[in-house]
Amino acid sequence: MSQRVHRTFVVCVALAGCDAAATKPEPAPIATVAAPAAIPTAAPTPTHASLDKTAPAVEAGPAAAKPPEPSKPAPPAGKGSELKQALGRSINDFTIALQRKLAKQPGNLLVSGMSLSVSLAMLHAGSSGTTARELAEVLRHDGLTGDVHAALAHLAARWNHPGGHVTLVTASRVFGDRKYAFKPEYLDLTRKVFASEPGALDFAGDLAGAREHINGWVREQTRDEIGEVVAAEAIDAATRLLVTDAAAFKADWLEPFDPAATQPVMFYGHEHREPVPMMRSVQRVSTTLGLAGKLRLVELPYKGGEYSMIILLPATRGGLEDVEKGFDFERLQSWLDVAKPAPVDLQIPRFSLDSDLDLAPFIAKLGAARVFDARRAELDDISDEKKLALSSVRHRARLSVAEHGEGGAGGAIEISVGNASATPIPFIADRPFIFYVRDVRSGVLLFYGRVVDPA
Repeated sequence: MSQRVHRTFVVCVALAGCDAAATKPEPAPIATVAAPAAIPTAAPTPTHASLDKTAPAVEAGPAAAKPPEPSKPAPPAGKGSELKQALGRSINDFTIALQRKLAKQPGNLLVSGMSLSVSLAMLHAGSSGTTARELAEVLRHDGLTGDVHAALAHLAARWNHPGGHVTLVTASRVFGDRKYAFKPEYLDLTRKVFASEPGALDFAGDLAGAREHINGWVREQTRDEIGEVVAAEAIDAATRLLVTDAAAFKADWLEPFDPAATQPVMFYGHEHREPVPMMRSVQRVSTTLGLAGKLRLVELPYKGGEYSMIILLPATRGGLEDVEKGFDFERLQSWLDVAKPAPVDLQIPRFSLDSDLDLAPFIAKLGAARVFDARRAELDDISDEKKLALSSVRHRARLSVAEHGEGGAGGAIEISVGNASATPIPFIADRPFIFYVRDVRSGVLLFYGRVVDPA
C-alpha cells in the first residue's frame, strides 16, 4: 500500500509599482522582519538560538503551550557587515542564476530573488545533511561563516519602509498543520530570527478554510493588491507545512514622466507588433553600452535616491536572447561601474506585469533536487516525521510602471546641461527588454523583470 507523501510548499508574493505616490499604510498589522506588529515596544530583543542538531524532537501539537510573541532578530555575531555584504552578493548571484534558467520561458516575467531567498532560507533552516548543502549552494550561502539566517533577516529588515517616498514591506510566515508535531526549536527559530509567528491551520480537516486564511494574510500584507496566491489545486489534505513570503514595493520616480508626452508608439514584440502608450522624458541619468555595443543600460532613480530601476535594452529587435545568454552578475556590475550621467531621451512603454510561476523545476535544476524527493529529503530539523518533502515553489509577483507626475509637455522633452544645449542620447524601448529594481546602497537586486509584451 502506498503512503501519502506530506508536502511542503514555498509561496513567494512580490508586489512592485512605479505608478503612484507612496501612501501612508493602513493600520493593519504587518508581520515584517523589521518590526513585527505583535511586539510591544518595550519587549526586549532575545538572543538568536540556532537549531541544535543534537536536540531531541519535542511534540508541538494542540496541547503545546502557547508560543511566545515573535521577536526582532538578534544581530549576528562576528563581522556582521561583511556577512551582510556577502549575503547581498549571494542574493544577486541567485537572482541572475534563476534568470538564466528562466530565459527560455515565453512571455513577460517578474521575479523577486530577494523575496525567494528569504523564503528558501526559512526552509534551509529546517534542513540537514545533503539537503541543507544543496539549498545552501543554490542560495549561494556555502562558504559563508557566521549566523547566516540572522544576518539575512537583518539585511531584509533594511528594506522595510512603511511610508514616505518609497513603500517597501516584506513579510514571512510559516503555516503548519495544527495536528502536526513540529520541533519547537524550528518554530522558535522562525520567530526569533525571521520574526515570524507560525500559523496553525487545519489542512486535513478544513482545506478550504486553510487556503482562505493564507490568501487573506496575503491580501492583508499587500493591502488587497494580490487577492490570491494559493489556488484551489495548489494544496491538498496532505500538506503539512507552507512557507510564505510577501514583498510589496511602491515608489515615485525622481523625475516623473509627463502624461501629456505619452504617445502611441509601435512595440516590436517576439510574436507580434502593436502600438503601446510610450512615456517620454529627457533626463540626466546614468547610462552606458554593454556587450560590445549590443545593449544600452540606463538607471532611473526613484525619489529619495535609495532605489532605482536598471533597464537593459538590446540594440536590435531580436537581441534579447544575446543579452540573457551567458549573463552573470559580474557582467552587470561592470556595466554599472562604468555608467556615467548623460542626457537621455527616454521612451519607455507604460506596462503592467502579473507573473504567477511554479519555480520548483527551476530550483531543482539549479541544484536543489533532493528537497523535492520524499525518499531523500532531509527536513528533520522541522519535524521527525518521514517523507516530508517540498512539492511546489509558488511565486506571485505584480508590477506596474506609469508616468506619475504633472508638468508641461514642453519641459518633458527638453534639457540643458550647464549653459550649453546638449543632444540627448536616444533610448527607445520599442522591443523586448529586461530590468531590475535594486537597492542602491547595498547593490542588491530586489526584482528582476522581462517585458516582451507591454500591452
